[in-house]
Amino acid sequence: MALTLPVGGSGGGDFKRAPAGSHIAVCNLVADCGLQPGSQAFPAPKRKIYVRFEIPAERVEYEKDGKQVEGPLTIGSFYTASMNEKATLRKHLEGWRGKAFTDDEAAAFDVSALLGKAAMLSVIESESGGKTYSNIAGIGKMPKGMDPPEAENPLLYFDDSCGSKELEALPKWLREKIEGQLRPSKPGGSESHAGSDDFRDDDIPF
Repeated sequence: MALTLPVGGSGGGDFKRAPAGSHIAVCNLVADCGLQPGSQAFPAPKRKIYVRFEIPAERVEYEKDGKQVEGPLTIGSFYTASMNEKATLRKHLEGWRGKAFTDDEAAAFDVSALLGKAAMLSVIESESGGKTYSNIAGIGKMPKGMDPPEAENPLLYFDDSCGSKELEALPKWLREKIEGQLRPSKPGGSESHAGSDDFRDDDIPF
């Protein structure tokens, strides 16, 4: 299981929104969504990944297997699948690890390493089409001296090397987005690199 992203080149599902502010969170889902259509402002298709977090301090009730249960609220973000120095994903990860990547480190970084790691999220609200949305504006390291939370839900990962079991484990709306990608990403291509173990130290989360 490895998901590395190129250095060169240029969410949804929750009924309760994460409130604006800072939140301790833990990453519980990373998915490669393949090539997705562009937006009105940026129409060119882009390969996207989706990263989701649990926020333990914010609780939500939902139905599971016919029963009403309680769990952590979640918030996720789609990122263009690039580790270019100007890419939002790289900037967020550098804030999270508290240390800038070199281009070699960025090219070798395995995004699946985010699963189960705790972070401090900065959440802001924005309005579009008469609706209010919560968005991840930044990611930082856990405060020193604070024990990191553990994920309450199973850690979920998907890329094009995974099978139907891993795909079926994803939320329905995300599964449909992946199944509707413009074309499948190519496994084992030029975007695949070794993991990032050589770049770890005891003071950064990944």
